[in-house]
Formats: sequence, C-alpha cells, structure tokens
Amino acid sequence: MEPTRSAGRLTGIGVHRPAGLLSSAELDTRFGREAGWIEQITGIRTRLKAGPDDTFVEMAAQAADKALAHAGLAPDAVDCVLFSSASSLGQEACRAASLAHRIGATRAGGFDLDGGCAGFSYGLALASGLIAAGQARQVLVVAAERLSDITDPTDCETVMIFGDAAGAAVVSAAERGGISPAVWGTHGPGAPWMTGTPPEPGAQHPPYLHMDGTRVVRWFGSRMPQVARAALDAAELTWDDVAAFVPHQCNGRLIDLMVRRLRLPPRVAVARSIVSDGNTSSASIPLALERLLATGTAQPGDKALLLGFGAGLTWCAQVVELP
Repeated sequence: MEPTRSAGRLTGIGVHRPAGLLSSAELDTRFGREAGWIEQITGIRTRLKAGPDDTFVEMAAQAADKALAHAGLAPDAVDCVLFSSASSLGQEACRAASLAHRIGATRAGGFDLDGGCAGFSYGLALASGLIAAGQARQVLVVAAERLSDITDPTDCETVMIFGDAAGAAVVSAAERGGISPAVWGTHGPGAPWMTGTPPEPGAQHPPYLHMDGTRVVRWFGSRMPQVARAALDAAELTWDDVAAFVPHQCNGRLIDLMVRRLRLPPRVAVARSIVSDGNTSSASIPLALERLLATGTAQPGDKALLLGFGAGLTWCAQVVELP
C-alpha cells in the first residue's frame, strides 16, 4: 500500500511595511513634472522606503513572525525556509539560514532563490512540491526587497516605481490541497530590458537597476493574460470560481491593461496595493494578499489567482485558497 501524499495549502500570511514613504508629489517636484503626473502614469501615490534598521533579514523576520502567528505555528515546527529576493547585492551567504536563526526555526533547512519579481510565486510552487514529495510538512516562504539600494536616485523611470518591503507565507501539509499547479516560464532574450548597470569607475554605489519600461510593459501586457488563463485551466477553474486576481504590483497602467484584456467579471476583486506600497518586486504579491484580507475585500477560503512576473524575464502563476 502506497503512503498517502499530502498537499500544500496556505495557512498564514504576514508582511512588514517599513515606516518610510516617498510620495509621487515629492517626485513630481524633484524631477520637474507637473503635479499629479507621476501618480497618473504609474498608479502609485506613495512607495515604501526602508530605513537603516530595515535590513533584508530583519524585514523578513518581521513578516515571518506574523505569518507564523497567523498559521498558529511555532518557529521550531518549520521544516524549510525559502528566501526570495531580486534586489540582494549578494553580500551575505544564504539569507535563509540567517532568517531561520533569527526567528528560531532551529531545525529548518533553507535556501535562497531569485525568480525576479515572480520569486514569491516560484516559492509557493517549490513549497507545495516539497510537501507533495514528503520532504517537508511546514514551509516558510519569504520575499524581502530593498530596491532603494539599487535604484539610481536621478533616474525617474525607476525611482517613481520601486519600493521596499517584505512578505511571508506559511505553506502547510494538508489532505486537501489549496495551491494549484504552477504555470511558469522564462524569456531570456528579455533580460537586458531589466538589468543592473555597472557603476562608473571609482563610483561609491552598487550597480543600479536599469529598465526599458516601455518594452517591459508591452511584452508583459501582451503575454501575461495568456498565462493567467493557463493557470485557471491548470486549476480546472473559471473566473466564476475565483474571488480575487492578484497580479504582481508592477505598474497601475499595466494592471489596468491586463484586467481589460482578461475581461474580468466585476465580482472579481483586483489587488491594487501598488497605490500605497509601490512596486516591491517579489514582496508585492504577499503584501497585496495581506491587504485584501485585512480590508475584507477577500475572505478566508476564497480562491485567488496569483500572477508573478518580472526581470529575467520570468513568470509564475497559480490559484491559491486564502488562509
């Protein structure tokens, strides 16, 4: 008789939003734009900004503690920690290990991953797979970003988009799964559209992020609606079964474009935490999920379609049942 295989489901969500804020009104003034211009073209009113004490691991720990509390799980029950970041400068070996130590997950394995802005969705897929394979029963997926570290303060195209934050989720073994098969992919030729620009010789700053915003928006805007539909098909669901659509909080105009192309029913809530958080890369989806639950826009047990995409180019989508 074959052993019964468990499936993964979300049991906890937690986030850390740093106290610092950078408003679009301030950026309009800095870059000599007409009042309201930046908010109009990005859909962002404020973006979160980390302070000196908001290290990657500290922000991740704050989010992880809340996710574990939401799941009713003690840290030493965690079997594996998955740490996603697209803005790490690689100055610390295995942040997952540092995070496990910081929160008291004393028996957990762990590793870092970089799936660009899709990193959190990749983490959920990996966590679900570890549980299905019998390698773990409780997996902590954390995404932490300090994009301000790699954003050129004189480059309006990136400064007006990116923010800093961390989000976390607990994926637990269960008899009935709550995370559908992932639909994912990559497009290597698009890597130069979002990449680090080496500093000038003698410069006292790290490589800055460079983005060809127009090309990125056009490519993702044309491709991601197909990925969203494929994720619904993989889950054997339709929009009638889904309460919320949670795309990567990249740019308000791109979210609007995808919603139009998907022809979403009015009853499906669309996450728009980008308005107050900015684009927080791989942390954006857990932040958006937390906001939907905190405001009552979505309810525990509802199904949500997650769609992560970003630098690489990478993408990953799946349907999850909210904790």
